[in-house]
Amino acid sequence: MATQAFRLRPTMKQGTAAGIPETWIHYPSVEDARTGAKLMYQNDRVLRVMVVTDSAGSFVEWIER
Repeated sequence: MATQAFRLRPTMKQGTAAGIPETWIHYPSVEDARTGAKLMYQNDRVLRVMVVTDSAGSFVEWIER
């Protein structure tokens, strides 16, 4: 059985998320991804954060502030 990893995809007010380190991390669990999203929300330009599966990029959930 393959383990599933997750990524974070933020929606930004302005610019891109390339400079936000949590964008590039592969999270081993949804709980770890939620923790990463909380760190992303320290940046005022982040409006919303979406959790997706790492392999196919399938939507998992939105994480609100």
